[in-house]
Amino acid sequence: MDFNVANLPWKRVALGVGIALAIALLIIVSPIIYGTAVAGGSAVSLQSHLKGAVADAGVRDFANAEAGLAAAENDLSNIRSGLQAMGNWREAPWIGTRLKALEQTERSGSSAVGGFRELLGVVADIQLAVDAAGTVSGIPVDPKRSYQDLTREEKRALFENLNAALPRLRLAREKITIAADAWKRVPQDELFAPIRNAIVPLADQLPKLDESLGQGLSLLEWLVPLSGFPEAKTYLVLLQNADELRPTGGFIGNIGLVTVDAGDIKNIDFEDVYALDDTVASTWRDVPPPLMARELGVRAWFIRDSNWSPDYPQTAERLIDVYQRMSKQGRNLDVKLDGVIALQPEFFRRLLLLTGPLKVEDKTFDADNFFDRLQFDTEMGFHQNGIPTEQRKDIVHKLGDVMIATLLSQPASKWPSILNIATVSLEQGDILVYAKDKAVEKILENRGWSGRTLGTDEDYLWVIDTNLAALKTDGVMDKRVYYSVDFTDPAGPVATVRLRYTNTNRTIDWRYTRYRSFTRVYVPEGSELLSWSGISKNPDVFRELGKQVFGAFWVIEPGKTGEMVFKYRLPARLKTLAESDSYRFLAQKQPGAERTLTLDLLFGKNVRRATPPEDEADFGDNRYRYEGSWIETQPFDISF
Repeated sequence: MDFNVANLPWKRVALGVGIALAIALLIIVSPIIYGTAVAGGSAVSLQSHLKGAVADAGVRDFANAEAGLAAAENDLSNIRSGLQAMGNWREAPWIGTRLKALEQTERSGSSAVGGFRELLGVVADIQLAVDAAGTVSGIPVDPKRSYQDLTREEKRALFENLNAALPRLRLAREKITIAADAWKRVPQDELFAPIRNAIVPLADQLPKLDESLGQGLSLLEWLVPLSGFPEAKTYLVLLQNADELRPTGGFIGNIGLVTVDAGDIKNIDFEDVYALDDTVASTWRDVPPPLMARELGVRAWFIRDSNWSPDYPQTAERLIDVYQRMSKQGRNLDVKLDGVIALQPEFFRRLLLLTGPLKVEDKTFDADNFFDRLQFDTEMGFHQNGIPTEQRKDIVHKLGDVMIATLLSQPASKWPSILNIATVSLEQGDILVYAKDKAVEKILENRGWSGRTLGTDEDYLWVIDTNLAALKTDGVMDKRVYYSVDFTDPAGPVATVRLRYTNTNRTIDWRYTRYRSFTRVYVPEGSELLSWSGISKNPDVFRELGKQVFGAFWVIEPGKTGEMVFKYRLPARLKTLAESDSYRFLAQKQPGAERTLTLDLLFGKNVRRATPPEDEADFGDNRYRYEGSWIETQPFDISF
């Protein structure tokens, strides 16, 4: 009989067709079923392994944390295999988009986990460095042990391991940065839930971790070499008094030499700055800046007045040169210096908040009283106690010795707090560091910690006060800086800087008097001074440090308020800001200065977004308004 489909029962035909279609469909979809099963199961495993690794790292079980991350990387490899097994489905119109997003997520996750493994390795290295230092003497280092407990060999072992960890730390940050950028490009709303749930908790930590790692990296990159590793370093250390404000932070009252060898302080020797100046008083021939000579009546430029330039690297280079020449000429000593570190009173106040009160002889110093007490003891109290003038600052050095000893005795658990104090002080200019090592100096510059004049093609303002024979009167001055720009002027934007200073002390005494300052206002190079007011003589107008400078000497009597105003046209290159979609302004802070900064910027179009933001009541118009404490260098970014 001939085979004829028509002769078969219709049910048998339908069943056969259905089976054939099912088999065909199974063949077609089996890659995605298999791939989804592999990828989904691995995603669940990935989430478990990552959670366990984070928990293990939190209790410093680095071996198990490392094993967990290795397992997580294996999970990611399986996810990748599962996705690749889906074959041509990756090119399908709808599902293909989601599969490609999954592949992007897997790549981001792999980079992230790799970065975390590197980071974990660095953390483990640091911990091993501390442990290795402890095993030198057979005593394990724990959070209760202090830095002074470590022997010289232990400290060197610690710094050797920290230095060895730096390359891995850099690699870890690079991987985490790549992972964070890749994650931003992933369409997260299209991700399959198992993988999203595994990766999102990790990815959410990437920006914060990237920032923290960057800060830690920059800290170690300059801290390790500055701490005298691999070779000992000697620094000139300045104690600057911000109540007698000078361009880099304050009058240089005390100076000292500090030698460190792998974090071990080999030598520390401070003295009154006049002790060194007096060794060459009759023979010193350095010519002071003309204005200093005019207003202070000095014939020679000594080390105490050497921080005349607000550019700290420039000042530091002069200080190194002067200190070495004075030491040779006045004491017949050859001194090699590797850098200059300037410290402000606010740095010591922060340290005293950490250490608590310190007792020196019969005096107790704390964060609230130490500065006032030192001022009195070194200016007046030494007379009452019968202390010779040349010994009047011994109390400063004794307090410094006690503070150093106290800091070195702090337990390891407080070391991060001490480093945080140093970081905040660097950010706010209460510590300035100059290193002759160009690589280290570049790191400091990149972090904004070098005190260098900042270059910018955008708008800019830097106000520099120089106390000239006004005792400690900066300590009672209320200083307000008002900056305004009118971009609607057809001839080009016109800027106005108004300084409103009030001498809040009403009487002249041993500490406070009339305020006398040569004040310099640094603005974009090419700016044209249009008018001025509030000063008795024509201003000094000159170019310096890549800026246009308007300067004037002014006096403010006790209980009085003075205003100094400069109105100028911004240079032609900034005229285009009126037509652009953004405006940037950099307000560089003078170290040691306490001021309030107020901005009122008038544009020809509405402000759409600003950093820092305006008050909500000021949103939506063509002005930008800001008022705040000028505690650090502040960038402003405004979009239209």
